[in-house]
Amino acid sequence: CINSPSVECNMKKADLSALEKALAHLPVDLKQHLAHQLLGQINAQSHTLLEAARSHRRCPRCGYEHVVKWGRSSGLQRYRCQSLTCHKTFNAVTGTSLARLHHRNKWFDYLRCMRDSLTLRVSAVRVGIDLKTAFRWRHRFLTASANANANALSGIVEVDETFFAESCKGKRNITHRSSRKRGGQSNRKHKADKIPVLIARDRNGNISDLVDPALNKPTVHAFLTPIINPDSILCSDGHSWYKTFSREHGIAHHRLVTLDNQRVIGKEYHIQNVNSYMSRLKGWMARFHGVGTAYLPSYLAWRRLFERAQPSEEAWLRIAIGANQ
Repeated sequence: CINSPSVECNMKKADLSALEKALAHLPVDLKQHLAHQLLGQINAQSHTLLEAARSHRRCPRCGYEHVVKWGRSSGLQRYRCQSLTCHKTFNAVTGTSLARLHHRNKWFDYLRCMRDSLTLRVSAVRVGIDLKTAFRWRHRFLTASANANANALSGIVEVDETFFAESCKGKRNITHRSSRKRGGQSNRKHKADKIPVLIARDRNGNISDLVDPALNKPTVHAFLTPIINPDSILCSDGHSWYKTFSREHGIAHHRLVTLDNQRVIGKEYHIQNVNSYMSRLKGWMARFHGVGTAYLPSYLAWRRLFERAQPSEEAWLRIAIGANQ
């Protein structure tokens, strides 16, 4: 708990220090026994959380709600669908992005690494897993968040674009341009080297984003239509596609034109909140020395967790299995 300030702990630091000193004098076999007991408790905690988070049981394959318990496997309760045409068995993580992932006792440690924004290599060493496993876990834990991007926005909604350098991390052959050194800068004059990201954010902190290398009017309209409430007030820069979107949907719109030195209209209509979020996003993203364009939606989802999710490994695990959707 000393290293986890976000987790409530009833024990005082002095008590923990005394406990550590007492453990230091125990024989090795007793220490191993205690470690085994603690590991079992961690496993039980993760299993209990998974079971409780998905308490409403229905078959993930056919959707049938009449299921029965069907033994236990790997610490998790299994269920059997009673549909005459299905009869499949499943557990709490079947049908989620965490299905078939092993070492559940290390999930909380890995989520802690994600909350600390550690790189893959550092996370792999800290948790005691292979680098490939660390990579796979990162994106499996972020799948549900990346898919839950269409967040409803209301009130005053700010929207703006930002750009990330195109990155071909993970590709063996690059044919359309010369390769860059790890984390190198793209050509500022070539728009083809930039990947546009459209970010919409309301004053309640709800965020939706769109990664589209060919960002244009139809894609912007298609992205904004399902997420912006008709009673909202849209604040944007001077780009024409926001103007046409607001006119077609009857939404009040305030344009902040930089060339006219317009940064605030009426003391409350501006895009400073979304620009501040973009600044935090860029600063946080810099530690990864260039994110592969193919994985950019996952990293945007990762950043949204810091903005909106509760700061605990348990909360992030619930989101990863879709319990909060």
